[in-house]
Amino acid sequence: MLPTPEPKKVLHVFMNLNLGGAESRIMDLFRSQDANVLVNDFLIMTPEHCHFTDEVLAKGGKIHVIDSPRNGILKNLWQLYQLLRKKPQYTAIHAHTSYYSGLCVFIAFLAGISGRVTHARNTSTGIDSFPTRAMLTIGRQLSALFATSRFAISTDAGEFLYGTTSANKKLSKACFEVIPNAFDFRKIKHIQSASDEVKISRDIDPKRLNVVCVGRFYPVKNHDFLLSVMRSLADERSDFCLHLIGDGELNQALQTQVQQLELTENVRFWGKRSDVAELLALFDVMVMTSKSEGLGVAALEAQAAGLPCVLSTGIPTEADIGLGLCRFLPLSLSANEWSGVIQQQALLSPVSKVDIEQKFEQLGYSLSATRQRYLDAY
Repeated sequence: MLPTPEPKKVLHVFMNLNLGGAESRIMDLFRSQDANVLVNDFLIMTPEHCHFTDEVLAKGGKIHVIDSPRNGILKNLWQLYQLLRKKPQYTAIHAHTSYYSGLCVFIAFLAGISGRVTHARNTSTGIDSFPTRAMLTIGRQLSALFATSRFAISTDAGEFLYGTTSANKKLSKACFEVIPNAFDFRKIKHIQSASDEVKISRDIDPKRLNVVCVGRFYPVKNHDFLLSVMRSLADERSDFCLHLIGDGELNQALQTQVQQLELTENVRFWGKRSDVAELLALFDVMVMTSKSEGLGVAALEAQAAGLPCVLSTGIPTEADIGLGLCRFLPLSLSANEWSGVIQQQALLSPVSKVDIEQKFEQLGYSLSATRQRYLDAY
C-alpha cells in the first residue's frame, strides 16, 4: 500500500489580513481547503490585530508576523529568510504584495523553496515617485528571474507588474497567466430574493433609487467624483440614496464633502461589513468611479447578485462577465452624463441567478478550478 503523500504547505504573503479583495479571495480558499491536500498559512508585516486574524487562528491556521519593510528592508528580508529556512519548510510561497513580491521570491529561492509564485493584483502603486518606480523595476526583474509562476487577476494588472514582452498584447501575456479571481459567487444573494420587507428591515427605502459602492475610502477609488455625480443626480430627483460600504483614510473628508454638497439625506455610510454577500441584493445599481483597479472584484460580486453596474474605464474589462449588466464610462464625462447612465442601468431587466452562476462557472471563477491551478503551481 502506497504511503499517503504529505500535504503541500503554502505561505501567503500580505501586508495585513484586513478586509481587502486579495485577502478575501484567499480566505475563501482557506475556508474550503482540504488540509490533507493543501495547507494555507499566512505571513503579514504588521503587529495589528487584523480583520481575519481570529478566523484563521480559530480554524487552526498559522499567521507569522515580521517587521514591515518600511521599518528596515534588510531586517524584513532577514526575518523572511529565517522563517522560510525553518523545518519543516513550506512547499511554496505565494506573494500578493505588488513589487515587493519580487523580493519575496528571491529570498524564497535563497531559502530553497521550490514553489515561488507572484500575483499581480493592482494596476498602480498609488504613489508615482522615483523610489517607487525603481522598486517596481527591481521587483519586476526579480520576479522574472526567481518566480516559478507569475499570476495576474487581469491583463492590465499583469502588464503593470511584469511588463510586456511585445507590443502585441496577446504575446505580452506569455510572461504571466491570468487567473480568474475566484470567489464563492453562489453564496451571494440575488436581487430577486430581496423583498420590500427585507429592505425596510435594513432601513432601506424600496421606493428610492438605491445606489451602492463597495470599496476602501482611498484616493484611487475616486469617491469625491462619485459624490459629485450624486450632487448632479440630486439636481434631478430627491428619491435616491447612495450607500457607501467601506472605510479608510478619507472617511472624515468624505463625510465633510457630503455635508458641503448638501447630500446628508441622500448618502449613508455603512462602514466595514462582513455581510456584503447578503447586502448587495438590497440595492438597485452598483457604481464604481475608480481611477484604476487590478480587476474590480466588487463589480463581480455585484453581478453575482444580479445588480446592474456603472463602471469607470479605469476598471479592466475582465470585470464584465458578459451578461449585459455593465456599462463602462470614462471619467472625462460630466457628472450629469454619469447620473443619466446610472438611472438607465437601474431600469435593466433582471438576469436570473441560474444564468449568472452558469456564466461564472464557464469563466473559471469557481473555487475548485482556481484551487487546482494553484496546486499545480505549488
